Amino acid sequence: MTPKFLISLACGTALLAFSQPVLAKDPSPKKLLEMSAGCAYVVSIAEGSDVSLNYGSAEWIGLVRIIEQRTGLDGEKAIQTAKAKYNKRARVMGADEARNHMFKRARDCDREMAVIQS
Repeated sequence: MTPKFLISLACGTALLAFSQPVLAKDPSPKKLLEMSAGCAYVVSIAEGSDVSLNYGSAEWIGLVRIIEQRTGLDGEKAIQTAKAKYNKRARVMGADEARNHMFKRARDCDREMAVIQS
């Protein structure tokens, strides 16, 4: 990742609060980390399934690391929590429905990263 990209990610962290209605109410660092970690996970799964996205999981993981460094929160734990959430969804709703939800969420994350980088 280039320094310019990292700077835009750092500046874009605040924009995450406005990319989802839930986060607009509570733009806490924990919520930002949870959302970024969730995106990192679903985008990585989508990449493995050849879903066409403009931004990859590396960008999301970079954002997780920036939030982690600035807040002291555990980014790896947040990613593992996101993974557990989607594994539970697969058990409850079925694998196909969970996979389709993940791909839809990955596309939403792609749009959110476009906002962050603009």
